[in-house]
Formats: sequence, structure tokens, C-alpha cells
Amino acid sequence: MDWQAWSGKLTRELNLANEPVAVTFTGRAAPGHPPAHEKVSVCQALKRAAGGEFVTLTVETCGCPGGLVSLGLGQTPASGKERLVDFLVNKERVFCSRVAMHRGQQTVAAPVGVASHVVFCPLSQAEILPDLVVFIGDPGTLHQVLSLANYWDGGSMKAELAGPACRTGLAYPAVTGEIGLSLLDFGARRLARFAQDQLLVSVPLHRMIGVMEALERGVGGERDAGLQAAERQIDELGRVDAV
Repeated sequence: MDWQAWSGKLTRELNLANEPVAVTFTGRAAPGHPPAHEKVSVCQALKRAAGGEFVTLTVETCGCPGGLVSLGLGQTPASGKERLVDFLVNKERVFCSRVAMHRGQQTVAAPVGVASHVVFCPLSQAEILPDLVVFIGDPGTLHQVLSLANYWDGGSMKAELAGPACRTGLAYPAVTGEIGLSLLDFGARRLARFAQDQLLVSVPLHRMIGVMEALERGVGGERDAGLQAAERQIDELGRVDAV
């Protein structure tokens, strides 16, 4: 399975502005890329990897307590939990109360004990089998990714939208095997400086295999056909009877 070669094809076919990011939950750093000494948040790691860097997060190098917990790398001590409550309820006003905050944190279990290292890197340079392939881009581009991912299965897609990018975009797809969709919360946009028109879609490895097979079949190949061609194709479907 040559997942490194996926990157060029995806970037060309989908006209991606950023290279897809490989995310791997593992027991060691990527070969030749030890964890950095500086602390980096999960959203910053995603942004840096999309720009060509290797970033390995551990309990020592993850710079965001929420990201540390969401990725299953560590647990927040009791004193830290009280500071987090004060920050999210009283300062940032993400939740109206600690009870509402508790509900919001129960949507998906963190992958506790799965890995001691989480590696972020450009997909084309991923030496370790990726668990997730992350796409960062505008809604129109990412809709193409969702269409390709749903080509074989059909049906409805489940997504978890409430919460930070580390939970909705990484922990949720890692734990459930579903597609991850993150609207990139205000914290991620502020820390990593994502553009206002950027969203995040995360595809588990087994779904990526289907994405690449759909791409090989030319699924959605007339993406640039234009408005007139699209209207003509709709007209060709014929009349719709009233119910």
C-alpha cells in the first residue's frame, strides 16, 4: 500500500491548497524525527504538518491540556480540571455551566492508552502507516473528499461537530472509524491561525482506501464542467411527478 503516492494524486485531482496530513498513533517518534523540545498544540501540529513539517506530540510536548486529553496521551489532574472549568465557563464562555461542559465532553471517549506518541507529517513523507488522513481546506474542496468517501457505502455520514478540533477531527474518527469533520473552533483558529474559510475533514485509513479507489474510477471527474453543463445534466433527468 503506497500511501505516500496518494498525496500527489489527491492534491492534483482535488486541487488541494494544502497537502493532506498523515496522523499516526504510535509508540515511538517517526524515524529521524524526534519530538521537539518546544510545546505545540494539536491544532498547531496540524497546521505545521500541512505546511511540510514533522511534529510528534507526547505528554511532554503537547502544549494544550485539552488536546493532551483528547488524544489519550494524558489525564488532567483535579486542580487542572478546576482551572479548565473556570477558563471555559467563566472566561471563554464556551459553556453556561460545569454541567453543560461535562455533557459536552462525553460525546466520544478518548483513545486512552492507545499511543505514547502521535505523529503529524505530510502524507507524501509518512514513513509510518497513517491512522488518519487529514484534509484542511475550503468547504467546496472538502465536499469532494466526503463524496469520494461515501461512494462505496452510501447512506448517511455520522459526524461529531461539538467540541475542539482535536476531539471532533482526530479523536472521534480514530475511536469510531467514522469520517471526522471539524468546523475548526475559535481556539484552533486563534492558536494555529487557520483561515476563516477553512474546515477540516479527517478520513480513517480504511475509508481512505475507498477514497483512492473511487478517485481511480473518475468519480466526480466533471468537477469543473461549469454551471451551464450542470444545469443541462439536471434537465436531462426529466420531469418529476408530484406526490
